[in-house]
Amino acid sequence: MRQGLLASILLSASLLTSQVSASDVQPSFVNSLLVDQQLNKKVDELHQYLIDGDIITLNFSLNRLSMPQQEAVRFMLVQQIEQKKLILSPKGTIWLKEQLAIHPTYTIKEQGNGYVVTKLAFDYSSIASRVLNQMKKDQQVLDFILATEERRLVLSEWLVGEPHEVRVRQSIVLAELDSLTPEALGYLVSQITDDPLSVWLPTTEVMVRLAQLSQSSDVYKILWKMRTDQHSIAELERLSRIAPDPFATQQLMSATNNPSLKQNAFASLAQLHPLPQDVQQFLLAKIDHIQDGGAVAMHLANYGHTSWLESLPTTRNKVRKQHVSLALSQR
Repeated sequence: MRQGLLASILLSASLLTSQVSASDVQPSFVNSLLVDQQLNKKVDELHQYLIDGDIITLNFSLNRLSMPQQEAVRFMLVQQIEQKKLILSPKGTIWLKEQLAIHPTYTIKEQGNGYVVTKLAFDYSSIASRVLNQMKKDQQVLDFILATEERRLVLSEWLVGEPHEVRVRQSIVLAELDSLTPEALGYLVSQITDDPLSVWLPTTEVMVRLAQLSQSSDVYKILWKMRTDQHSIAELERLSRIAPDPFATQQLMSATNNPSLKQNAFASLAQLHPLPQDVQQFLLAKIDHIQDGGAVAMHLANYGHTSWLESLPTTRNKVRKQHVSLALSQR
């Protein structure tokens, strides 16, 4: 009796070992299945069932296939959905979600210098997950555009929530702002500029994009008051490249109100040749400023405006005289 029990246990262990080892396949075998003409014809057949929404026939035909051909066909079908960016019916979407619960059987072992990596031979569940995530994002894009165009979207609600979800929604805002009508864009801008007491603001990255597309001085005014980061610095550099465009120049002057940006903004203005009249008046007022005047005069001298500095009347303005003299003496 004990020997019979032992034999049964050993037989079960032997079968289990055989099943585990049978799940390991060679890459060449996987590739041979993926290029097999008959299997590819089967994928095309199932593809049509998917398009028609005939999920019962699809599953019936799929389940009739032997293994590992079934897994290869399932993998190719899900891969085809991703590659062709198919728009699935509700039934097709449900079928795709069901693939997440089916665990692929076959694995490939890749050996290297001192390591062995095991990966799934037909990882259709990961592809299905990617496709579903993209479908969700596509729906969010549509929701964002429609809600904004219909004046229903509230930025302070759209961009608040779980960190991952907020990142996805912010990426949608950044990508889709330029697809909005001018009226819809103005609707979003008004949510930022019409409530001076609002304690909520989007990130500088969103603010920069809103400012660029709307060309709103009010948005830029708020942007320059925000904490400086790589996005506001990059926008200042972009404005510097398109100056002396009047709007860009005006924003450079406005940016000098930000302590972290003002030196870069002064330098950008000083690099203009010739200096526009409004910039001359602006920089002259800054030269007369006790705190900023010395740096402004130095920027002007460094960027070739010594003649203009020398022409400035300084007899009745001791602060201006001091700043100009110091800047010229450093040349």
